[in-house]
Amino acid sequence: MGAEPGPTASAQLSHTGSPAGAERLRFSPWLRRFLHKRATRAARRRDARDRMRLTADARADLARFLKSGQRLACPRANGAPEVSVIVVIWNQPHFLLRSLRALVAQSGPRLQVVLVDNGSGAETQALLSRLDGFVILRNSVNAGFVTACNQGARAASGRALLMLNSDAFLRPGAIANAMAALDGEMGVGVVGGRLILPSGRLQEAGCIVWADGITTGRGRGLAPGGHEALRRCDVDYCSGAFLLTPRDVWERFGGFDEVFTPGYYEDADYCMRLRQDGLRVIFEPSVAVDHFENGSEVKPGHALRISERNQVTFRDRHAAALRTRRPALADAPAPETAL
Repeated sequence: MGAEPGPTASAQLSHTGSPAGAERLRFSPWLRRFLHKRATRAARRRDARDRMRLTADARADLARFLKSGQRLACPRANGAPEVSVIVVIWNQPHFLLRSLRALVAQSGPRLQVVLVDNGSGAETQALLSRLDGFVILRNSVNAGFVTACNQGARAASGRALLMLNSDAFLRPGAIANAMAALDGEMGVGVVGGRLILPSGRLQEAGCIVWADGITTGRGRGLAPGGHEALRRCDVDYCSGAFLLTPRDVWERFGGFDEVFTPGYYEDADYCMRLRQDGLRVIFEPSVAVDHFENGSEVKPGHALRISERNQVTFRDRHAAALRTRRPALADAPAPETAL
């Protein structure tokens, strides 16, 4: 779970094709606000259609899988696993099936997959009963994302841990490329990648933390192959939807701090603590992950309320570091309008 996105850090792109048009927008706040709202509404309608289509397709895939009697196997590693992938589950089995299929199709490092089920319902249990070669930990209640990640990490044996959301779908080479970045750079504590929304636009290319504790996905709303998404760089933090870290580093820092239970800001806090100790957090553009975002949200608005509460805890803990940062861009356009 990543911190709830705040004001965008994306480049502000002109809505007109001529200098004269740009001048009119600059001197007409009303017109600018009108175009901003119109573009935002259109983008939200497109995003809603894309999310509905993806959900319908995933539900149909799950129904066919359960009806077929097929099983899904995690390839057994020859020797100790290099990467332990930890996936926290709370219902939404249609997304989980799609996520696991993409995961087992990965080539490269030897994998162990640890699934932590937070008391999901019957349909999720039916899917879990069709899995072979996965480590499955079962909680009788929803322990929350943070606690379940720590629980899964304790059962892991890989030299690196990958926190992966159950609504995140790896594109080919994602884990191999992330491990290459982890091993190829000095002093790296976390590697993240490009998270891509159902609309095809960026959710993040790494993240920014502002002076008031608000967080921003770098490049949110932009095309995933341009701008900030093109180069490897150090960032403030990477979302827990895809967060690769050495197991010894995780254990040394105590994993995610459960003060942020059930979730949100635990990933930003983890990365900030590592950076303050001299470790690097890097964004690797060759790692691409499709992410539904808030696919397991309990009910609309719940994620935002928890995020706002945890923002206060995060801001108080890191007050000294935040004083050196820039204030958020209060007048930046909404992410949906960065076309």
